[in-house]
Amino acid sequence: NTVAIVMANPIASEMAKDFGVTPRKTASILDTFSCIFQGVLPYGAQILVALSVVNTLGYELTAFQVIRNLFYPMMLLISSLIFIFFIPEKKNKA
Repeated sequence: NTVAIVMANPIASEMAKDFGVTPRKTASILDTFSCIFQGVLPYGAQILVALSVVNTLGYELTAFQVIRNLFYPMMLLISSLIFIFFIPEKKNKA
């Protein structure tokens, strides 16, 4: 996740300035979406760890069998999109 955030930060910073998004919200969006995509990649760390644990327990499972049951990344994606598009950012009085 850290590498993805570091690589995407210059582009995200520029886009945030163009659209008036605060640096705090930009960092939050970068972190959240890197977690979402890392969680659903068939070769991502989370899937590989889950598959190795299942294999250690003596079961056979493929990454594509796991992906259809990834409720947390999907709910994180849906809630993130709702907060981005439908809930306005709070303005500080400072």
